[in-house]
Amino acid sequence: MEELTKEQRYLANRLFGRGAIQFGAFLLKLHEKNPDAPLSPFYITLRRSPDGPLTIDDVEAIGQELFKMVKKAAIEFDLIAGIPRAGEPFAQVVSGLSGKPLIRLGKKIERDRRKIDSVIEGEYLPGQRVFVIDDLITQADTKKEAIGVCEGAKLIVAGVAVLVDREQGGLEELREAGYNVYAAFPISVLLEHYVTAGKISRTKYDEVMAYIAANR
Repeated sequence: MEELTKEQRYLANRLFGRGAIQFGAFLLKLHEKNPDAPLSPFYITLRRSPDGPLTIDDVEAIGQELFKMVKKAAIEFDLIAGIPRAGEPFAQVVSGLSGKPLIRLGKKIERDRRKIDSVIEGEYLPGQRVFVIDDLITQADTKKEAIGVCEGAKLIVAGVAVLVDREQGGLEELREAGYNVYAAFPISVLLEHYVTAGKISRTKYDEVMAYIAANR
């Protein structure tokens, strides 16, 4: 199994301490499209206070981890876009660290579901390469909406980076479609670390992984 770096272990523990990783029975965005899907036994919320458990320093630490991953990928890009709204604070950090301009994507409510539908802020030129940033990936729907908006604006999607891959098929779907996708923490690796660190039981790990295997 993939090993976490010292910095990643510190960040993982920090997120757990903030309550950003929760266990129970949760509705997800995927339930908007599939309301009969089983409830998730875990939930990840990576939003800043007061909407979530993270501080400004936490957002900065996550942005730095994403930037390191983007830099390691050695893919050239001209712009950064955060998927609204969870990905936007991290995209801001990556934009600052990389020196690349930020564009903002717009989201609207359509038939009782949220949909990314436009570029609403930032300067860009057709043919420029954009790196898309988000907090996590479950299935690929939201990422495909963002990619579609960027490509509709004549931009080239250089890659997609997320902090956590819930390992429910979204990352593989985008890669199969030809996109470069990167995740700092596959959920299996993150949870294995929590077992080793004594933060969750092996039984809880097995419960979550059984749910993931059955709901890809």
